[in-house]
Amino acid sequence: MDQNIAVAESDVRHLRFSFSGRAVEYFGIWIVNLLLSIITLGIYTAWAKVRRLRYFYGNTWLDGHNFEYHARPVSILIGRVIVVALLVAYNLLVTISPFFGLLVIVYLLAFPWLLNKSMAFNARMTSYRNVRLNFGGTYFGALGVFVLMPLATLLSLGLLAPVASRLANNYIGRHLGYGTARFDTRAPLGALYANLGATIMFVMLVAVVCSGLGFLIGTGTASLGELAEGSEEALYEFISRGPIIGAIIGGYIALTLAYLFYAAGVRNVAYNHTTLDGTHRLSSEVGRFRYVWILVSNLFATLLTLGLLRPWAAVRTWRYLAASTGFVVVGSLDHFVDGAAPEGNVGAAEFFDIEGIDFGL
Repeated sequence: MDQNIAVAESDVRHLRFSFSGRAVEYFGIWIVNLLLSIITLGIYTAWAKVRRLRYFYGNTWLDGHNFEYHARPVSILIGRVIVVALLVAYNLLVTISPFFGLLVIVYLLAFPWLLNKSMAFNARMTSYRNVRLNFGGTYFGALGVFVLMPLATLLSLGLLAPVASRLANNYIGRHLGYGTARFDTRAPLGALYANLGATIMFVMLVAVVCSGLGFLIGTGTASLGELAEGSEEALYEFISRGPIIGAIIGGYIALTLAYLFYAAGVRNVAYNHTTLDGTHRLSSEVGRFRYVWILVSNLFATLLTLGLLRPWAAVRTWRYLAASTGFVVVGSLDHFVDGAAPEGNVGAAEFFDIEGIDFGL
């Protein structure tokens, strides 16, 4: 029996994802993509997206094999043209008559279908070891998780955020497949609420610091000369303006950082409770404070260099997330085979890409 246990333990491998891309290499791709997109008035953005994702996927490795991205630029371009045409038509109709604003109801009803088709397309365009991913969600499942639950979260002032996060990640994980094998995500609610508690404490800390900085900025507008002379108006301005400006600045920054902090924690919980084929398991060890620091410092570096360090920031973030992700393999990965699956809808995928909506697939 001890021998069987030893054999079983020897079959377990703790693998890590890695990223071999370099900022200098990606800068060349990025600058060409940018210039050609400008010259072609945006037409080249479809090719730019494919080149970007093929670079990042192709340099992401697990167990000696890299990922691949298979989308065709022409298909993406057609999808984008359709999406832009629909958005322009909607805005024109709304300017003609506010009555057409009711079309937003049609959008909400179509949202679950668009989401499922988008994730199906993105999954099907991704492969590892010549086996493609696939996604097969349901309309009413997506309606409840991504439309109704967010509304309930807003009404609860965020208290139901862990419930929404659990449902969303479980929905994606349970409908995602790798070839003929299936993923399964069972994120525990207790761990997600613990993450919310840590996020609230983080928000309070950031709000205090940012409010203090905002107070200094606000009160700094008061004339020091008038204060020295004892002007009552200047003194009132000094006392009243600072807290207001500080609260606005501090609140905005705190909420933005809190979202990043919370998202990193949710990622860890969801990944650590996701299995493939019932045996293999994902893992995530993203440091929440470090993740926030990386994104904030990336933003400042990009702004200070007028965007020139954007490639460096993208590579830095991707490399950190890859290095923070693991895969516990029991046995071999050679038995996975590809299977027939719908390829989704490129138009739906481009709709979410244009709207800036990312579900982490």
